[in-house]
Amino acid sequence: MRGRWLVVALVVAVLAAGVGTWLTRREPAPGCGAEVTSYAAVRSTSPFLDADARAAGPEERRDRLVEVLEDGDGPVGEVLGAVGYDYQQWAQVGGFAQGVGVRTRDDPDFTMLDDETLLPRWSVSVGTQRSTYDADDQRYVVVTLPTGRAPDVVVLDAASGERRWCARLGGAALGRDEVVSTRLLDDGLAVLAGDRLTRLGPDGPGWEREVALTGTDFLGSFGDGLLVGGSPLTDLLDPAALERREAGPALTLVDPGTGRPRWTERLPAGTGVSVVGVGEDRAVLTRWRAGEAEARLVALDGEGREAWSVVPARGTAYDATVRAGRVLVRAGTRWSAYDVRDGRRLWAFTVPATPQFLPYGSELAAVPLLDDDHALVAGTDALHVLDLRTGRRTSTPLPTDGVSTTFWPYAVALSPSLVALATNTAAVVARRGDLVDASS
Repeated sequence: MRGRWLVVALVVAVLAAGVGTWLTRREPAPGCGAEVTSYAAVRSTSPFLDADARAAGPEERRDRLVEVLEDGDGPVGEVLGAVGYDYQQWAQVGGFAQGVGVRTRDDPDFTMLDDETLLPRWSVSVGTQRSTYDADDQRYVVVTLPTGRAPDVVVLDAASGERRWCARLGGAALGRDEVVSTRLLDDGLAVLAGDRLTRLGPDGPGWEREVALTGTDFLGSFGDGLLVGGSPLTDLLDPAALERREAGPALTLVDPGTGRPRWTERLPAGTGVSVVGVGEDRAVLTRWRAGEAEARLVALDGEGREAWSVVPARGTAYDATVRAGRVLVRAGTRWSAYDVRDGRRLWAFTVPATPQFLPYGSELAAVPLLDDDHALVAGTDALHVLDLRTGRRTSTPLPTDGVSTTFWPYAVALSPSLVALATNTAAVVARRGDLVDASS
């Protein structure tokens, strides 16, 4: 899983071999991770109410959402917990191997809820005003962002919340606009913080390098290397800003063992790239040149050579992501998918302009996979199971009350056994339901 948080975007210089690098054993700094406190299950709580608690304190909109979801078919089964609130993004939910993670506006502490029981397994609080996290099946990583010094990286056991190790990044405190990205590796992790790329582990050698790219928006695994660079897509949508871009290195593939670059892609003036995702030995990018009416979807092979390119949306911007060997693209009311290996278009369909298909602010990068062939899309008035092989979809309606924004979902997350849905007025966690095959 790629961890990426917008905390800043610096323009820095190329990863030069042999410059600013060292191999050393980094000892934990005194007080490392002091702002991070994890708690056992007995000291952790969940905001979700079970059926008995909901019956004791009825809430009209919350209970209506529960009723509609339980009566429908498809990806949602028995509702295990729910909580109501008034027209705000109050509950933040995420899917993990251990269950569902939740934090709320009233309590920013993170709590891991068990995949079978929905009871708290552990929780963690972070004392710095800003922080960010990443996770895989075994680890939950917190990056603190203090105002007076460099960040700490604290690695917790994802099953218990117990601390495994801690390390402090080099350099000074990060500004509010700087980007922090992480990538978990088999024997440690890589952190891109401002203009520094660092390899950390619980013991053994590590390295640190300064980076010099026209953007530092992405850090992810590509083959057996680390792909670094690119800019947020929003940066490419400003024609004047794109026109002012100077020529320079935009992407580089780094050896994770040494930090040295294997190849670097340089772009001409007036050109920018945004990394869409990685899959099937392809790195997929959006490339936009000043003066052109549309962006181009481009795939690079493991040597940095262009494997294919297409224009998925004539005369308009688009949103894209890589999912299970397909590049999923949304441009206005038109959805399409391309084979990540050869760029062949697999399917396309259009959705009605009204009511709008997705809530404001929705991004394809947040769409989770039910399995390798099906994605779960949270629409404005329904949950859609999208068959990635054919583009066909089945839909489970969400409730409405005459106000089209009332139950708009802003987050959907999956764990092995659970589905979590957060809307503007309530959040629910339920058993995953039966998957209806829409391939024929």
